[in-house]
Amino acid sequence: MRSVNLNDSLAIHYRILDLNGVVVEDSDQEPIVITVGDNSLPSVVSQALLGQCAGDEFRLSISASDEAFGSYDESMIQSFALSEFAGVGEVTVGMLLEFSMPNGEEVAGYVAAINDDQVSVDFNHPLIGRDCVYEIHVVAFPDSDRPMVS
Repeated sequence: MRSVNLNDSLAIHYRILDLNGVVVEDSDQEPIVITVGDNSLPSVVSQALLGQCAGDEFRLSISASDEAFGSYDESMIQSFALSEFAGVGEVTVGMLLEFSMPNGEEVAGYVAAINDDQVSVDFNHPLIGRDCVYEIHVVAFPDSDRPMVS
């Protein structure tokens, strides 16, 4: 049976949960395809995938001290005029917003503060400094001749 190696394309389902069991992120119904080791997942997660086989399921606890999502960076907090959010409706602290970069890439940020007519948005990864648990189901190697199963 084929096992996962570095640079393999891999179809997975995943969920990230906080320590209270609340789902923070989820791959939804369709598996996502990643390349192991391409930095689309934290390196500790990529390392845990090595040696797994299609059909395997596992849980991985990640400590905040692992810095799997990087270090908190104050420069990732940006201020915007409240008027720039006119089409969004009511803007509240903790709200997740998506922004389009000039290159078309979508990035998400959390509203960290609202002061007078300014909105501070934090673009740091929301799991920086938090313990979490990954639940991963290795679905298939999409480049194999076998059909994908979910």
